[in-house]
Amino acid sequence: MTNKEILRRLLHAISPYKTKLIISMIGMVFVALFTGAQTYLVKDLLDKIFFEKNEDYLHILTIIIVVIFGIKGVCYYVYNFLLEQVGLSVIKDFRARVFQHIHIQPLSFFNEYPTGTLISRVISDVTLMQQAVSNSLVGILRDFFSIIVLMGVVFFLNWKLALFSLAVLPVAAFPIVKFGKIFRKLSTKAQEETAQVSNMLYETITGNRIVKAFNMEKHENKRYNKQLDTLFNVTVKNAKYKCLQHPLMEFIGGVAIALFILVGGKGVIDGSSTPGTFFALMTSLIVAYDPVKRIGKVNSVIQQGLAAAARVFTILDTEPEISDRKEAILLPPFKKTIKFAGVHFRYNDETRALADINLTVPAGQTLAIVGPSGGGKTTLTNLIPRFLDVSEGSITIDGMNIRDVTMRSLRNQIAMVTQQTILFNDTVRNNIAYGS
Repeated sequence: MTNKEILRRLLHAISPYKTKLIISMIGMVFVALFTGAQTYLVKDLLDKIFFEKNEDYLHILTIIIVVIFGIKGVCYYVYNFLLEQVGLSVIKDFRARVFQHIHIQPLSFFNEYPTGTLISRVISDVTLMQQAVSNSLVGILRDFFSIIVLMGVVFFLNWKLALFSLAVLPVAAFPIVKFGKIFRKLSTKAQEETAQVSNMLYETITGNRIVKAFNMEKHENKRYNKQLDTLFNVTVKNAKYKCLQHPLMEFIGGVAIALFILVGGKGVIDGSSTPGTFFALMTSLIVAYDPVKRIGKVNSVIQQGLAAAARVFTILDTEPEISDRKEAILLPPFKKTIKFAGVHFRYNDETRALADINLTVPAGQTLAIVGPSGGGKTTLTNLIPRFLDVSEGSITIDGMNIRDVTMRSLRNQIAMVTQQTILFNDTVRNNIAYGS
């Protein structure tokens, strides 16, 4: 899945909150405009106060600065809070969608995705998406508007120096693009290894009796530490590139500022520019370069978020193999027989579990199915509530094929007691009455 497609789907998820998003962006524009005004006032501060000694303008400038910072602070709060709210709302929606989608999947889905992997997708991956949407994308939008306004101030003051400074931007963008591809690849790998850690943790905690019974504590510790080492190596490699990006951006910025001082300083010396104009230009460029560096810094977080989003969308794009037919009807109350007619079942890897099962169970009769482990007893019972679907043949209840009725009406007439006791984190009463 490409970054473009992921971003398109994320934007679609944000669309229900577009009003808050538009208000936030208006707030960002005002913050950027006031930031540009602050840098422009450096010119008047030097030329009209320090050099012209204009005391009246000093009082006016003081009031203007207070007003600018006050309004800017209000705008900053409004857009930041609204965007944070939008990001958290989108993540809440994704968690609910993934949870709902997982529960409509058949048993084969849970064989493909271990429990630890699914927990990692719902918790860890969606959290990385939250960091990318709520924090990083907010910062990028804010910095984008700031760069545009500040470059506008530079062009207004001296268009020749502005063109000179723009020539540096492609050089500054190179590490952002280059490292972005590396971050995406490493982030995907790190999230896969995190899911493996979650799987091992879930297996050993739920299977702790088996671990203890066979004295396998040391073996499991060794296996878990090996997986932690793999995850550690991937994250350290990611940190290496993340730490390299910042000093590289600093160096490029330092070279750009040094060249600007050389060219702009000559203009002050030969009288073609005032000191106020020079320092206003310098301040604007320094302030504008900070957002460029921040964009590079959050790039790794965004790539992590995009990689996590791709994994979440993989779950959401998985269509359930078993679903109700459009013409499915309600199953009437069971009265006569359950019948298996020439039933075959094969798993996705074509492993045959059942072959040519013919069975009739009259109502009121108790039937015990016995056999060795792996003989297909559980598979056979899972076919009746359509946790799995037959590969060949049919199962009928009172002559009605179970594929022709809704799964809800089918399962409403089935009570199941499993070998493994499962208690939900709720009251005893609600556990006993579960499903009633």
